[in-house]
Amino acid sequence: MKELIEKAKHYQLKDARNYILLDTCFLVDSLNHHERLDKLLKLKKLAMTSFNAEEFIHIERRLPHEVRKRARKVIPGLVIIDVEVHPGEWKKEKEFVKSIEPKLLQAIPDASDAVLVAAAIATQSHVLTKDRHDIYQAALENLAKDYGMKVCKELKDII
Repeated sequence: MKELIEKAKHYQLKDARNYILLDTCFLVDSLNHHERLDKLLKLKKLAMTSFNAEEFIHIERRLPHEVRKRARKVIPGLVIIDVEVHPGEWKKEKEFVKSIEPKLLQAIPDASDAVLVAAAIATQSHVLTKDRHDIYQAALENLAKDYGMKVCKELKDII
């Protein structure tokens, strides 16, 4: 899987705009539900951050064979937006988030969750996540509105 992610089209954070960013959990959920995956793939400008791609590589071995097979077909079509932070680097995660939006860590205390939203802010993108209850709290709602960003749990909400 790592080689497919490396071969996918990559953009630097500063060069990417107007994507629909997939959280790791949303991608896995879509891969598990074929009908959702078909709908997802009809969307234009799908991407994931390099941070989320690394998370996916880490969990990929535990996924069922059929899910991994679908992932091998999906990953090459995604754009990878490179960010300068990696999972597990808590201090760098916080620094990255603060460099984009200092108020974000007040809304999302877990810096690893905030990395995706920070990338969405920086790229003027939207987010699809199944962790919306964790990521999207009342404190983030106003911030999202300020940036014209949507954080959605369901595909139908982003269309």
